[in-house]
Amino acid sequence: MRALGRILSALLLLVVAIVAVPFFGGAWQWLDIRLGGADAPGDRRPTEAVAVSSLPDYTRTVAGKAWFRRYFTRMVFDDAAGANSYTGILTRWDKRRVRIDILNSGGPGMNSYVVTLARRLNRIQQATRFVVVDGPAEITIEYFSHDAYRRTIADDNTVGNCATRYYNGPPGLITAVIKVDAEVEEASGDRKSTVIHELTHALGFSGHFRKQTYQRRSVLYYAGTVTNWSQADAAAIRIMYSSSMRSGMDVGDVNAALRRFAADRR
Repeated sequence: MRALGRILSALLLLVVAIVAVPFFGGAWQWLDIRLGGADAPGDRRPTEAVAVSSLPDYTRTVAGKAWFRRYFTRMVFDDAAGANSYTGILTRWDKRRVRIDILNSGGPGMNSYVVTLARRLNRIQQATRFVVVDGPAEITIEYFSHDAYRRTIADDNTVGNCATRYYNGPPGLITAVIKVDAEVEEASGDRKSTVIHELTHALGFSGHFRKQTYQRRSVLYYAGTVTNWSQADAAAIRIMYSSSMRSGMDVGDVNAALRRFAADRR
């Protein structure tokens, strides 16, 4: 009788699981798509993945925080000479429509991933519409063999590169050329993390995070592995493409604009 009882209990649990999995699995699948998905859940998501529905309130709140001002300026400006050694100016796309052309195949799922990123950008901010096209474009993405990448980039320490052309004021960015070493970045997840890293540079963010604490907090960690923007990354993009920011701003201008943004005096 005990054995029969255990069998009946197991069958009951199985029925409950069969009923529950479609509900919870479907809900989490929708959530995963909205948050960007990941090849290996928990490994390639940032610690706080972007939730677009809560982004306006979150952005207004963090804009007034000192840690976020440091975060934003680190994303925007080059600080290769050390902490707070910010150089350069803010440059962004001032065009209403920016085209992205994928010049060759990056492997299964890569084209659709870029399309997803463009759509996500359009939900994060509304100033500039990013679209994937087949033809003339402002942003291009190209995948290379290892040898071809080395000949093109001549840098043994990178697997991706973004070269931009811009004005020192409006209209800001003119072109962005993204190159990816597809032979070294063999796994799909690795290529995705490289593409989103370089695409974020193509949006006008020149800096990097180098402390390991940022490894899963931002796509601009120097050797990042995440495949979606974090909530803080998304807030930075939203602010970058708000009326508060203009191409040509220096770090002082940017910090003043962040304070105005937080106080809703835009």
